[in-house]
Amino acid sequence: MSERRSLPTAFPEQEIDALRISNDLSAGPKPIVTPSDESSRVLIIGGGVAGLTTAWFLLDSGYHVTIVSKEWASYGEGPRLTSQVAGALWELPPGGCGPQAIGEKLPMVQKWALESLEVYRAIAANQTLGEAYGLKMRKFTAFHTNLLHEDAIKADKIQFIKGTRLEGFSQGTHLFDKYGVNTNCHGGLVDAYEHDAPVIDSDVAMSFLMRLVQSKGARLETDTIHGDILNQEDSLLHLYKADAIVNATGVWAREAAADENVYPLRGGMLRVINDGTDFPKVENAMVVSTETRHNGRFHDMAVLVPRNDNILLLGSILNQKSWSLDLSPTCETIKDMRERCEALLPALKNARLDPKYPLSQGRRPMREGSVRVERDQRKTCQGQWSRTIHSYGHAAAGWSLAFGSARQVVRLLDDLLDKKGPGLVYRNKQGVYGQKHGTKAKL
Repeated sequence: MSERRSLPTAFPEQEIDALRISNDLSAGPKPIVTPSDESSRVLIIGGGVAGLTTAWFLLDSGYHVTIVSKEWASYGEGPRLTSQVAGALWELPPGGCGPQAIGEKLPMVQKWALESLEVYRAIAANQTLGEAYGLKMRKFTAFHTNLLHEDAIKADKIQFIKGTRLEGFSQGTHLFDKYGVNTNCHGGLVDAYEHDAPVIDSDVAMSFLMRLVQSKGARLETDTIHGDILNQEDSLLHLYKADAIVNATGVWAREAAADENVYPLRGGMLRVINDGTDFPKVENAMVVSTETRHNGRFHDMAVLVPRNDNILLLGSILNQKSWSLDLSPTCETIKDMRERCEALLPALKNARLDPKYPLSQGRRPMREGSVRVERDQRKTCQGQWSRTIHSYGHAAAGWSLAFGSARQVVRLLDDLLDKKGPGLVYRNKQGVYGQKHGTKAKL
């Protein structure tokens, strides 16, 4: 089990300013804007990374927040949340772990990924905060079975990476020797690139997020909400004394939003001891990607991600529309996955499984047509326009998009509530943040 680091609420007062991440986000124990009794109230359904990160932004913007979830992050031998079992490696979309956003949706998710990267960099810049969040900046190295400049999708991605000047960027076959990989694996490696990227110990980060939002005033309640939220929106708003709802239910949005485009993509990762005893310690994240297919998508054949200083994740699998979580380290699917990783780095044949938690598995919240972050356009049973903002379908990019998509939810809520909630942080045309002092919007 990952070490659970303490929330930095014990910082001396003079160090609280160091926890300010951006104009609208602080890792300090108190919200940036203190809400009044008249401040708007938001109900968030879902206790994963999308729900908790959205709560963080809302609390710092002066909202009252209640989070309802049927389950929370856990740290025993039983199942963990999908947000916990994720590889939690930041990657610029399109990535190779499941269907990618392409076409008109791609610029949107790339923007959110870069906004998230900016936050992660700020967290990592504060060593104590980075440790508390479980975040390290590492090298992310992508090996490819085709030449990048001959693959339109990948060539565009490389040009975008160069345009954004990602730190530590390098491209070329010299990376094969740098990391001692087997270039004959997976039909032959012919190209590669790398750059610096956040890698998150999601167990630590989820624990951090839960304690942080509670310290800022969020109320957490354990409950299960069945069926389409729209059909019970009025009763939920009344029950939780809320002005709006955020649906961050992940794969369960298939029911909660009556969205048949949502489906589970079962994933699994082996956890091996990465202390340098059985094989040279792996310090950087690595993937092997196939060539882009006719549908404009590619996928990762092998994934290696250092979870923390002692655990290396080996992945991954992509089981379409599989709800069951019955994988084991000895099943054929997982054995094949391990062999693909060993083909890239043969020294991994000596790797020992983590005896306490050898295999993580979960249901990635996939959605045909890409992630959904928008206001529900339907009317309630009473004929009123819905007051629910959806935030789900992040697929394998939940951590990569977390802060960018959460910030978009805040914008949508500001619009929904006419930006009139007392104490709400707003941004004017010049990008300067201020504080609203109006009355709560009448809905």
